[in-house]
Amino acid sequence: MKLSMWEIYYALPFGDVIPMVQTGRATIEKARLIASSYLDKKTVYAGRAFDYFEADNDDTIIVHRHDMILVRGVDTENVFNEICSILERYNHWESTIAGMVGHENGLQEMLDASKDVLQAPGYVYAHDGHAYAISQGYSPDIHWHWAEILNEKGMPSTRMRELRDTINLPEVWKDTFPQVRSSYMGEHEYMHCSLYPNGYMAGHFVLFGFGKPFNNGLERVANTLVRYMTKHMELFYTKYSPTSKLAESFALFLTQEQFDESAIALSLRALHWQFEDTFRFYVVRERGGQEPVMLSQLYNMVTNRFLFVIAFMLDGSLVIVENETRQGTDGLSSHLHQLLSEDFYCGVSISFDDLRESHMYYLQARNEARRCARNKARISQADDHGMDQIHEALRDAHLLWPYAAREIAKVKQYDVENGTQYYETLRAYVLSCFHLSDAARYLEIHRNSLTYRLDRIREEVDLSVVDKAAATNDIETMSYLILSFAIIDAAD
Repeated sequence: MKLSMWEIYYALPFGDVIPMVQTGRATIEKARLIASSYLDKKTVYAGRAFDYFEADNDDTIIVHRHDMILVRGVDTENVFNEICSILERYNHWESTIAGMVGHENGLQEMLDASKDVLQAPGYVYAHDGHAYAISQGYSPDIHWHWAEILNEKGMPSTRMRELRDTINLPEVWKDTFPQVRSSYMGEHEYMHCSLYPNGYMAGHFVLFGFGKPFNNGLERVANTLVRYMTKHMELFYTKYSPTSKLAESFALFLTQEQFDESAIALSLRALHWQFEDTFRFYVVRERGGQEPVMLSQLYNMVTNRFLFVIAFMLDGSLVIVENETRQGTDGLSSHLHQLLSEDFYCGVSISFDDLRESHMYYLQARNEARRCARNKARISQADDHGMDQIHEALRDAHLLWPYAAREIAKVKQYDVENGTQYYETLRAYVLSCFHLSDAARYLEIHRNSLTYRLDRIREEVDLSVVDKAAATNDIETMSYLILSFAIIDAAD
């Protein structure tokens, strides 16, 4: 691996070492004694300081690009040998963790193998706070928060909520390179980096600087560990993110409406799913104005309990696709009230029978989630709001009103001005396909009364279009009249 002068400086065992580091670039791969004016950027050089500036005979200068380290009272050969040992230790460390990528317990093994390099306790945790791996050999006495992590095997829900509300945890989770931050829970630093196997945030790496600050440049060394941890999680993606490959394809499809059957065909086959199975969408959102934090816990609850779901984060929501054909009657919908705490609300689509139609049913579930927010409800199911949604769509389509049949609109206006109920009478007559007895039975009046009312309406409004439809049974005209009633009802 490539080192900077900082790693060499901190690893030198000598008493009087003075760093003169300007850039600290990490390009060092080998060591040489200074023999010429040509300096390779991948090489660190050691030589007698006396040869280059006023210094004692036993002083040694270490040079890399614009960076220098002065070692007083140690001859060049000893310093050079120590530098070679440092390079060997780091290269051996990288080779060791690289070999652990394919191990089942790779995260824990990598963390254990990195103790001497990191020199600080750390752990890898999932979104809900539970630990995938924790540094071994560090006493719980070093800090109360470390004791909590050891006892709880991660962070409990109460601590996750506290962190969300005090340090803007969602903002911290955006770290894609190890970032040193100050903790509000005590006088110490911590280093954080999110892990993104297959483009999905599957966990977080945290290193604690209890008692002392981190060495300069440790972020880059930690990033070497993060890279191999990410490779391990990609290799064992079903362990850290079940259906993550499907989730990635679905998220792309739902945002760009480009459904690539080949991209998910192999994954579907592995799950024994069919495109023609019956599916349902759930869109879950977290209450409050902040970015979501608790949704990750719900994600783990759902994916651990229900085998036949795809779950992923999209636009600040937890999107769940359930295969109802495979899940059977004991599906997510029957446990939704039990799963959702006061932290969440959820929109649910109707069931649909073709995975290729996912986009419109995702939009339906998202619309039901918005209905939850408006009505301060916990769950809103599309099955319960078909007519409400059609009315909303018609009401919002302002251009439709002028296209409604003028005759029906005039009858509606006449009712408003005269307090009559001719509009309801005419609607019952049309919707019963002009069958007088059925319309009268619906209105709970005598057939003769219905005939009288229709005659009175004709005296006020020209109903030739209605009479024409009654005489010809023209489907197009009938459809136009029925839609006109729907448009006027929605606007009303």
